[in-house]
Amino acid sequence: MLKLPVCPYCGARFFYRSVKSSAKKKTKMCPYCNKEFIIYKKFKYLLFLAAFILLVAVNWFFLTVPAMNLTFLATVTALGVGAAWALVPFTVRYRKKGAPKK
Repeated sequence: MLKLPVCPYCGARFFYRSVKSSAKKKTKMCPYCNKEFIIYKKFKYLLFLAAFILLVAVNWFFLTVPAMNLTFLATVTALGVGAAWALVPFTVRYRKKGAPKK
């Protein structure tokens, strides 16, 4: 599930920075075969749902520690959200133009 996308036409693998920069676009052109394809974020919401559930569980566990403070909990939550945000390019997929959705 978490892997960088490949071109649906020629199979070229894209780098993290390239995928991250094009994540807000709807279409992109492959620099290798010069064919245009559609960008979709199939697992993005699933990733954030899993991160949310994991962060709630971690915060719930840390709340049972008697000397826990709010600053530590906020830091753990911010690091978890940052980690999930960094994984977004691994959830992007490319599909041929005109191909039906799976």
